Amino acid sequence: MTNSGKKIIRNILCALYAGPVLFGGVYAMADEAPAVEAALAAAVAEPAEPTSPHSLTFNLGLYSNYMFRGVALSDGPALQGGADYAHSSGFYAGTWFSNIDKNFTGHGDGFSGGNKIEIDIYGGYAHTFESGFGVNLMGNYYWYPDRENSYSEADLGRKQDSFEASIGLSYEFLTYTYYNVLTNYYGAAIDNTNNGKKNTKHADYHELKMTHKLPGDLSIMAKVGYQNTKNLTGDQGDYAIGISRDFSLPTASGKPIEGFNAGAVFTNTFAVQDQAYYETSDGRDTNDATITFYIKRTW
Repeated sequence: MTNSGKKIIRNILCALYAGPVLFGGVYAMADEAPAVEAALAAAVAEPAEPTSPHSLTFNLGLYSNYMFRGVALSDGPALQGGADYAHSSGFYAGTWFSNIDKNFTGHGDGFSGGNKIEIDIYGGYAHTFESGFGVNLMGNYYWYPDRENSYSEADLGRKQDSFEASIGLSYEFLTYTYYNVLTNYYGAAIDNTNNGKKNTKHADYHELKMTHKLPGDLSIMAKVGYQNTKNLTGDQGDYAIGISRDFSLPTASGKPIEGFNAGAVFTNTFAVQDQAYYETSDGRDTNDATITFYIKRTW
C-alpha cells in the first residue's frame, strides 16, 4: 500500500474515532490513540501466507532388533527409515525399509531364503472426528527384492511379497486395528494330499494398542495382538510394553536439532501353536522375550 493510501485510511479511522466528540460532546482521551494505530496496522498488514495442504516427512532410526508382531525379523541391529507424504484431506502414502535376517525361515520352510531387506509401500486415508473418534484405512505391500521365490523347491516361482489391508479404529488413547492379507501369506501355499495346495489368503492379525503422553516429553505404550496364519502352524499371541522420550540435540549455533525420540520396548509371545515355525535355519528362536532399544529422528 502506498503512503498516500495509508494516509487516507488513517484520516478515515481518525474521523470515525472522533465521531463521539463531534456529535456527543465526549472528548477522546490521549491514551486511546493507540487504538487508532492498532486499527491502522491491521488495515495495512500484509495477508498471511496460506498453509500448504501437503506435508512430507522423513524418518531414520537404529534399533537393537526388528520386532514384528512378537517376532524378531533381524538377528541383531536393524537400520530402519522411510518417507511419508500426507494431504490435509486425510490421504497419505509412504515407504519404509529395514534389514532382516537372511536365515529367518518363518513357516519352517525357507521363508527368507537369503532376503536381507524388507521394503514396505503403503497408502491410505485417516480422519479424526470432533468427537475424538478416529478411523484409518490402509493398504501395505511388503516387498522382498533380494529373492523372488519362496519356500521349498516345490514352490519355486511363488513370490514372497504380500499385500495387506487394514482398518484402525481409535478413541482417545486406544486403537484397535484389524489386518488381513489379501495375497498368500508371504507367498505360502501348503501341500495337502487330498486337495492339492491350500492357499493362505486372509491370514489376519488383531491388535489393541494404548499410547499415553506423560510429563517431561515421555510416552508409554502397551499392546496385545493375535496372529492367525490360515492353514499354516504359526498362530500365536504377542504383547509389548514400552517407554520413550522426545528430545532435541543442542548445537553451537544455539538452535537445537529437533525431532529425536529414544526408547525401549519389551516384547513376548503366548499361545504359540508350533515353536518350530518360528525357528531360523541356524536354530534361532525368533519369538523369545526381547527388549528392543532404539533411537530415531523424524524431520
